[in-house]
Amino acid sequence: MIRLTAFELEKIWGKKRFLLSCLLLLALDLFLLWYTNLPGEDRAGTEAYKAFQREIADMTEQEKGVFITGMKETIDGVSFVQEVLMLQGMSNEMGDTLALQALEGAPGVFEAYYESYQSGGYLKLTDSLWKEQRLAEELYEEWEKSAGYGEYLQSIQEEADRLGGIGIFGGAGQESFSSRNIRKSAGDYAGLTVDNIRWMPEKAVTGAMENAWADIFLLLSVFFFVGCLIVEEKEKRLFYITRSTRWGIGKSIGAKLAALFVHCGVMAALLYGANLLYFGFAVGYGDFGAAVQSVAAWRESCLRVSIGEYIVLSVITKGIVLFGFGAVLTAFCMKADTVFLSYGAGILFCGASYVLYTVIPGASRWNMLKYLNLMGILKTEHFYGAYLNFDVFGYPVSCMVSTWIAIAVLTAAGISGSVLLYVKGERLALRDRHRRSFSLFRPHSSLLRHECYKIMIANRAALVLLAFGFLAGYREWEHSYHPSAQEAYYQDIMLRLEGELTEEKEQLILSEQARYQEAFDRISQIDRMVSDGEISERTGEERKAECYTVTAFYPSFMRVWEQYRQICEDGGHFIYDTGYLFLFGIKGEGFLADLLLLVCGIVLAFGNAAAMEDTTGTWNLLKSTRKGKGKVLLCKGIICGLTAALLSLVPFVCRAVRIGMVFPLRGSGFLVRDIPCFRQGISGIGTWWCEKSICMLPVWGFVLLYALSQAAVLAGAALAVLGLSAWRREPLGTYFLAALLLVVPLVLMFLGFSVAEKFSLYPLYSWTAGLGGP
Repeated sequence: MIRLTAFELEKIWGKKRFLLSCLLLLALDLFLLWYTNLPGEDRAGTEAYKAFQREIADMTEQEKGVFITGMKETIDGVSFVQEVLMLQGMSNEMGDTLALQALEGAPGVFEAYYESYQSGGYLKLTDSLWKEQRLAEELYEEWEKSAGYGEYLQSIQEEADRLGGIGIFGGAGQESFSSRNIRKSAGDYAGLTVDNIRWMPEKAVTGAMENAWADIFLLLSVFFFVGCLIVEEKEKRLFYITRSTRWGIGKSIGAKLAALFVHCGVMAALLYGANLLYFGFAVGYGDFGAAVQSVAAWRESCLRVSIGEYIVLSVITKGIVLFGFGAVLTAFCMKADTVFLSYGAGILFCGASYVLYTVIPGASRWNMLKYLNLMGILKTEHFYGAYLNFDVFGYPVSCMVSTWIAIAVLTAAGISGSVLLYVKGERLALRDRHRRSFSLFRPHSSLLRHECYKIMIANRAALVLLAFGFLAGYREWEHSYHPSAQEAYYQDIMLRLEGELTEEKEQLILSEQARYQEAFDRISQIDRMVSDGEISERTGEERKAECYTVTAFYPSFMRVWEQYRQICEDGGHFIYDTGYLFLFGIKGEGFLADLLLLVCGIVLAFGNAAAMEDTTGTWNLLKSTRKGKGKVLLCKGIICGLTAALLSLVPFVCRAVRIGMVFPLRGSGFLVRDIPCFRQGISGIGTWWCEKSICMLPVWGFVLLYALSQAAVLAGAALAVLGLSAWRREPLGTYFLAALLLVVPLVLMFLGFSVAEKFSLYPLYSWTAGLGGP
């Protein structure tokens, strides 16, 4: 039996196509982990969590509490300063009144955190107030749950004692589900203590273990395995031979199910092991020996296990659930006589489970249907990391016990169904069916159109490009921009000044300058009064607080003053430049994530564009045609280059629209030199004549040049992949070399190896990012 099981595993795992499919699932899982954890305008990236994990690595629980509480107090104080300044920036009576009320409602807070706000010293883990605030609130909420675990346990016992002492529960009310559920909860939590609670941020462990994509890829791997195990053998009519061997019927189907069990366990360990390794490197972990309740998301668990034991238990459970589903899918495949019915039944089973899990609310009386189906069972955090009892005829039944009963029923039904159908032996081969072809292919008289069909449709490059284009565009479209109070002030005044300098605009600038000078003079006067002993230092700080609400906007005004000074000297126009600075990558996060997504799509889409002719042996025919091999490659190059260029426009357009919604991109008819950071010219892109010529372009022309340059870079990458495909003559070698040359340097840049930039496409793709600064 063991040797036969090993034979079944070797027969399937030894197939190159199957191994490549599993490796592709693993690569997609890691790619989506990276993509879904990219930093946003108001969302911290994994490096922020890693920095925080390093900070608290050697701290005691008390020190962790002091650290996170101080971090939360600082960010709340800085947010208060930001709120007051935004009210003050409204520049009207209502804004001034509201700002004064806020200062009176929290005396001393503005003065305490103003210096930190101005210097940016509050930014410990991220690079913006919004990210720091969201991260601090998230971590503080997690720590608060962990620190209050003892009170949580006490409240459960007190609730049970309180209800036990109320007279109404001594009679008929005692038989209600609520009272029974409270008593059962108290009993389940009775043995738990706070002794082994050691808080750690939940980002890494929950990100690794509660990954929906990993579950989807595990189900796909089961479809692949059962397809090779049953469907292919039925298609080749091999069951008629294997049933007559000396191993007989029983051992043959037993070995197949055993091989399926091993595969499910290995894939579960592989995918979730990869998730844990990724987050271990990207974020880091705390003490896996701590109680599972140390993780805030799993605080309601009544299991007496450590975090490490919880992870192992969850992976094993997922492997068993996959085997149960795989056994049921095997039974479906044994019963079906067509490929469509074989996979269609499994897809319908998964789809129905997903609908039940999504549609039914967790607090519904039908919540058993939500949690006791395939999708609900795969999410082990519901019954291992949380606490839930089902109402079964007025009696509380543990969700964990119910889940294991459901797993046992699923597995038993799959095994018994597979064995019985195999023993019965009625449909051991697929039915021959001659279907009419509905292919969209039509012969083309144009070689260019024909090659376009082969690459985009037959080679499925269109699907790959659409998928990666959607990811890049969606990332830019979902990117949030949050202008600060100073930026809002700068935007307001610059939109009023836009265009040529007039007497009215000059008067506005000079009046603002006088207002700031008055505030600075007032601060100097208060400082002299404090030094002379006329008022106390505390009184002085309170009086200066009102002046600080004015001078806080002075750095933004200096940007206005710099434009005014340069226009007075050299002429030109006022232009609100912040949106263009974000668009050109001078401000913001840059374009590395977009470039990596687009290059990955190009490599996967065009890695087989030329090699497809070698694998099918058609080059020998094409060489003898009137057009010849050269014309065919030229058409392929045109198609690859144009589609890659069009792909580059997707994130560019989405980014431009999103930026324009927050920072208006106006003044496109003005010259590039009107943008302050380009006022002194553009250096580092070529000859002096070229640099001066670009400065004299209109802004819209420079934006167009920038978009076309990015398109040219991606078109060049596509042509390079096509050249590698023609040289290597087989897709795997092309994918490997293209990834090594184009993708790996970008990945190394993400990991912090800045030297990799010299060997990547990034300097060419983001050449505008280094042209100037605000």
